[in-house]
Amino acid sequence: MTKILNSSHRLRVTAAVLLTAALAGAVALMRGNDAQSSESAPTKVLASAAPAVAPALAPAAVQANRPPAIATLGAVQVDRDELLRQLQAMPPQARGQLKENRAGLDQWLRARLAEKALIEQARAQGWQDKPEIKRAFQAAQERIVLQSYLESVSRAPDDYPAQADLQAAYERAKPQLAVPAQYRVSQIFLPAALGDADAVASARKQAQDLVKRAQAPKADFAALAQNFSRDDTTRAQGGDIGFLPLAQLTPEMRPVIEQMKEGEVSAPVQSAAGFHILKLSAFRAASVTPFDQVKEELRAALRSQRQELAARAYLEGLLNAGTVSIDGAALNAAFEQTATLSTASPAVARAQ
Repeated sequence: MTKILNSSHRLRVTAAVLLTAALAGAVALMRGNDAQSSESAPTKVLASAAPAVAPALAPAAVQANRPPAIATLGAVQVDRDELLRQLQAMPPQARGQLKENRAGLDQWLRARLAEKALIEQARAQGWQDKPEIKRAFQAAQERIVLQSYLESVSRAPDDYPAQADLQAAYERAKPQLAVPAQYRVSQIFLPAALGDADAVASARKQAQDLVKRAQAPKADFAALAQNFSRDDTTRAQGGDIGFLPLAQLTPEMRPVIEQMKEGEVSAPVQSAAGFHILKLSAFRAASVTPFDQVKEELRAALRSQRQELAARAYLEGLLNAGTVSIDGAALNAAFEQTATLSTASPAVARAQ
């Protein structure tokens, strides 16, 4: 397959919006990626491994109140309600794909059954009563409460941002929202490696003949491409590559395409792979992504920025509300004790 595109791509609109928010004064997220990842795992264990606290019921009553099982492994099961929760949390497109992918769905069910069986084994051994597990539960609970409460006290008002704020953010973002000129190009490709003189001579002769045919009045460039082009990627579409900026075309093509007019067919263009006969089907001038297309992304970015600033201010306010006292001697002692433990043998460290 002949590749005519290079690896550079235009920045996505989302990246431009986020950059604009940063330039506008956004601060770092109060919850970084590491915090989120360290939070999610204990939370999952907490939800799965917490001991049951429901009143004791007779086995028949328990079975009567349980939703229908979708999959079972011994005494553990994935019931209908659990599966529904998982499916409802998925985007509609992903949910539709999973419905058609029974192998993937079966794999998830088997993995969930294995996870539940493992949890039951751990509970049977009193694993949840280990001091380190209890500490992990407590730390996870504190993080969940902190995150939820801080979000509640720092949430931006429902009417923020106003239309004027959105418009101002859009004006700041315009340099990042610029769309370069787009060229719709079709090609006929004839392979000929540069080191093969005979192949180059033969391909050049064929290319010159095809150019004459393609430039003739009422010529059907698409039909010529379907019959003679050796590019499997574009031949079926009559050589059509689609709309692309110059930066995504090969260096040999850029100056040729830039000088062409709509409907014009080029002379043979030689690259390291062979010869290209190009036709410029259409041209779009450079532009800026319209406001309506990025308005919602701008709104989300500004609300996130506002909440981050409010969260930081709220935390600073808590610190400023009282007197912070730090015991330097106790702090140094803690570091010294940690250094001692790290150099002790594993058995001594566990004993301490």
